[in-house]
Amino acid sequence: MPTEREQQILDLIQQNPMITQKELANILGITRPGVASHISRLIKEGLISGKGYVLPRKEYVTVIGAVNMDIYGIIRERDVVLKGSNSGHVKIQLGGIGRNIAANLTELGINTNLITVFGNDTNGEIFKQDSAKREINISYAKQIMNEETSNYIYINDQTGDRLIGVDDMDINRYITPEFLKSRLPGINASNLVIFDSNIPSNTIKWLYDNVKVPMIAKAVSVNKATNLLQKNVNLNSLVINGIEASIITKQQIASLEEAKECAKKLRKLFNANIYLYIDDLGLFAITDEFQKTKLYSKDIKVQNTNGIGASMAAAVAYTKLRNTPTEKSADFIVKVGELTMQSTESVSNRVRELIN
Repeated sequence: MPTEREQQILDLIQQNPMITQKELANILGITRPGVASHISRLIKEGLISGKGYVLPRKEYVTVIGAVNMDIYGIIRERDVVLKGSNSGHVKIQLGGIGRNIAANLTELGINTNLITVFGNDTNGEIFKQDSAKREINISYAKQIMNEETSNYIYINDQTGDRLIGVDDMDINRYITPEFLKSRLPGINASNLVIFDSNIPSNTIKWLYDNVKVPMIAKAVSVNKATNLLQKNVNLNSLVINGIEASIITKQQIASLEEAKECAKKLRKLFNANIYLYIDDLGLFAITDEFQKTKLYSKDIKVQNTNGIGASMAAAVAYTKLRNTPTEKSADFIVKVGELTMQSTESVSNRVRELIN
């Protein structure tokens, strides 16, 4: 039975059988002799058979993006009191688009690597424990000393709609091209890569230039979504909500026809498959093979809108990996989103019911 550190080394070697001991040491933050000692033990245990050979490679998705601790309140009364106290419910839970996508993927039975950064604080330790429980591989992630894990505070009204949010995600500045460079072999060995727009703009440009496998982008925030639109866009798919889409296309969305037109504009801008989801409406998908509108069920009781986009991005990846027929993929994506919006959790544990 490998130790925790040896399992991390084994995971990294499985992704890139030709990775050097120096690269392993840099990623894991240990010495090269330390790596050599662990590898020697793995060989003795029969888990690897020397450099360049490991047991058969498994299918996996790499997610690059943010993890944070969410603090959110749901106001109980219909009328909101500005500059005063509102009675309601306050909840604290792990979040972050990247982390939520990764968690949804493992719920869907997909092996997932999450590349992110987090602090050496209590929330960082909670994240590590949760990742182990969910079997999210964070061998390529990095815990940053003397930094705090990202935090996100937001308030919803009683219908689940967002009133205001404040994010403290400066730690994501460490997800640089240099940070990802040593991880590139493992990234390019993935079946798919998903990233969110919380990462720096120059890092997104680097991903477009260097990643050779299909990529899915999840737009995040009206202030960051525009970072996705660059001269060298290299995307298979874009998952985006109505507000972010309006900012990029400079088009308001107040009807089904306007939503369809906005999706078409995004298709031209990004030259990618578009999955546009809009609160109170549904999903508008345009791909190489089909165009489809799938509205949300009318009897859905929304608990929390946070997490819907991440769940849909994971569902897009799942349908691509499983070669789901085009006429069924939009239905599946919306079902995953509906389960998420009916939960107070950022990741619904009912998602797995859809694949059983």
